[in-house]
This record gives sequence, structure tokens and C-alpha cells, in this order.
Amino acid sequence: MLVRVLASLLVAAGLLWALVAWGGVEPGDIMDTLAGLTPGQWLLALAVHAGIYLLRAWRFSTLMPGEVRPSFGRVLAASSAHNLAAYVLPLKSGEATFILYSSGVGGVPARASMASLLVSRLLDLVVLCACMFLVTWLAPFLAAGLSSSLFAVGAVFLVVGLLAAWVFVRRAGFVSMMVSFLRLLRIESTPVGTKAVLFIGRFSEALDEAGAHGGMMRATGISVALWGGVITFYSVLLPAFGWPEDQMIVVPAVLAAGFATLANLLPVNGFAGFGTQEGGWVLGMSLWGVDPELALAVGVSAHLVQLGNVVLFGVLGHLAMALLPKMSGDES
Repeated sequence: MLVRVLASLLVAAGLLWALVAWGGVEPGDIMDTLAGLTPGQWLLALAVHAGIYLLRAWRFSTLMPGEVRPSFGRVLAASSAHNLAAYVLPLKSGEATFILYSSGVGGVPARASMASLLVSRLLDLVVLCACMFLVTWLAPFLAAGLSSSLFAVGAVFLVVGLLAAWVFVRRAGFVSMMVSFLRLLRIESTPVGTKAVLFIGRFSEALDEAGAHGGMMRATGISVALWGGVITFYSVLLPAFGWPEDQMIVVPAVLAAGFATLANLLPVNGFAGFGTQEGGWVLGMSLWGVDPELALAVGVSAHLVQLGNVVLFGVLGHLAMALLPKMSGDES
């Protein structure tokens, strides 16, 4: 047990070292930003962020078949540790840790955890695009002098959201199309191709099983609540970092959070999202007519608070995984 605890803490420490050494983010930066918050504001933001983590873990659990679903505590530990890795590791490589952590701490087969992760990301994209479409089309009616380009931006989100929704609904059929295409290329005549076709076929079955028996509707509702939490999190932080008291908060928070999230989806971005997330934040707020300097100052500060929370929850997740008894899973 002691060896596992030390090993897990070493992994978490390695991720934090990478954040400091490669990302240029010093612990003092986070502490200086937190010092600008009142204790009440920080605790409220932390509570909202904790709620987001609980909802994310609940959605992962909901999308796993009942026969392989571990306890909620195990899913929460794996999800929290995974979020730290996904945030810090480059080129989205940290996403794969959810599969490893779910297997190690919960005994979840790789294809089931992969299906849960993929469907979760599709739900995120659908809900995010729906929020951005509604906000960009309503914003010109809520404030005078906003750019008419918001309608064009909203139309793009509508198209992307509908496409993501189609893939979400037809997810297993979409994967089956990939298998048919590989067979058309006669790739299954090679040993590697045979294994690839077999795995994709099993993954298609896992996608069908994800959220079965009403779980998909529940996961969709959880996703809506989750994104409501994300918007609330930023809305709590905005007043703490110089946001004018007479300005609306919710709409610019949606625009900033939406574009910052989309910027972080880029396969090549700044370490821990630095640079790309702020760029998305400034772009989103500029559509609301916010001065770029104010948008950048608020964006960097909110990002540092977010990062501090991710580190805290990630370390706790690694510690919990080390303390929980191991469970073996089918990795095929």
C-alpha cells in the first residue's frame, strides 16, 4: 500500500514539475492570483468547481455498462486524476490516462472507458455549441452596439452542433462505416489490420452499450448541468478580477468560456492551455465589446484559479487511487 501511495504521488509530482519547468507557471503565480480573491469568492468558486467534478464523474459512471461500472468513488478518483493529466500533458495525450486509471482503480475494460470518454466529449461539444448558438443570437438583443457578426458566428455553432449531434446519435453506425472502409482497403488481410478491425468492431459495440437503458438521457441532462456549472464558475470569478459592476456577467462568461474551451480542443496548444485559452477568452469577450486588456487580465487570473483547483483535485485523485484496493479489468 505504501509503495502504491508513493508511486501515485510521484506521478502527480511529475505532472506538477512539468507544469513549473516547461509551462513557466510558478506556484507563486497561482498564490498571487488567489490573494486577489476574497476567501468567500474563492470558496464559492472551489465549491462550484467541485460540483463540476462530481457531475463529470457521474456522467462517466452513467455511460459505463452496469456490469463493469465501479463504485462512484472509484470513478471520481480516476476522473479527477485524469483531468490533471489531460490539462498538463501535451497534444491531448493526457486523455488516454482515463482509460488507464479506470482500468487500474475500477477494473473497467478499455473499450468501455474509451466509449464513455468519447461520448462524454461529444455531449460536451453538442451542449457547448447549443449554448454558444443561443448566446450569440440573443446577445445583440441584450446589448446595443454589438457586432452583427455574432449571427454568423452563431450559425457556425449551429452547423457544428448539429453535425456533432448526428455523430452522437449515429455513433455506432459511424464507427461501423470506418470498419467497412478499412475492409474495402483490404487492410484486414494483415495481422495488424485484423486486430484493428476487431478492436473497432468491439468499440462499436461498446458505444452502443454506453448509456443504455435510459442512461443516455441522464448523461445529456448531466452535461447541461455541468456546463451550467462551468458558466457559474467563471461568473463567480469575474467580479474578483476587475469586471465592472454595471456590466452583465453571464453572457460574456458564456462567450469567454466557450471560445476558451474550443481553443483548448486544438491538438497543438500552449502548455496547460496557456496562450490558447487566453486567446479564446479574449476573442469571446471581444464579441461583447470588452477591452482586450481587461479581457486578458481577467482571463489569465481565472485560468490560474482554475489551474490551482485542477492541481488540488488531481493530487487528491491520485492519492485516492493509491489508497483504494486494486481491481483487475479486461484491457481488450
